[in-house]
Amino acid sequence: MKNITPPNRETVTSSYSSKFDRVLGRTKLEWTCDDGRRESLISNLRFNDYEGYKPSVYSLLNLPYVIQTYMQAKKQPLMKNPVPFIVIDAIRYLDKLVRPGMRVLEVGGGNSSLWFLSKDVHLTTFEHNAEWAGYVNDAVKANPVKYPEHRFNLNVMQGQDTVNTILGMEDQSYDLVLIDSMNDYTRRNDCIEAALTKVKKGGWMVLDNSDNPVNWNGRELLAGKEMRRFTGFAPMALFVCQTTFWKI
Repeated sequence: MKNITPPNRETVTSSYSSKFDRVLGRTKLEWTCDDGRRESLISNLRFNDYEGYKPSVYSLLNLPYVIQTYMQAKKQPLMKNPVPFIVIDAIRYLDKLVRPGMRVLEVGGGNSSLWFLSKDVHLTTFEHNAEWAGYVNDAVKANPVKYPEHRFNLNVMQGQDTVNTILGMEDQSYDLVLIDSMNDYTRRNDCIEAALTKVKKGGWMVLDNSDNPVNWNGRELLAGKEMRRFTGFAPMALFVCQTTFWKI
């Protein structure tokens, strides 16, 4: 891949040149750099992520499940059997890391919130969308045995309010942090910077869509740390993406 300068505060726009490109997932990203230069990146997201990495064999073998959950998501907001909206391989890896009693922080809630709660962790979630948070709360209240409400701290907020709240948390207080917010509301780069000192030594920072240039500056904050990168399909999504873990 060519040497590309990532955006900093500039919003990244995505577009398709034609209906055929949309079918192929041929997506064009464009943004302005700090020095005023325009940058762009084109990727065929049905076949590889934004950095050109191909989906894993495990991910490809699970395409029937991906399609099933994609169709399910068109009918209802939450999955029948909730899992995080990250690369299939990353879910399998995350499942090995998460243990009962762990303290988990996630920015961007939903199916992942219910999945974490079913693992009996102490979960703090930040979600910008009040309606979406309501769906999660309703699911928790409907099944308190599977999703223990007393272990769940759900915060409906966004942007700098979220960042400031994270900054005010105790250092080295979380075993795992998952950053999967919508950048239009709460920037992932800012959340990584705020949450980095909140992860316990030996804990994990997880960034979904780590291949997208809009998240590269946050990724640079974790350079040099032990890393596991996964590329493939995710539940409910028919495009290739990337999820990366860093050991702190």
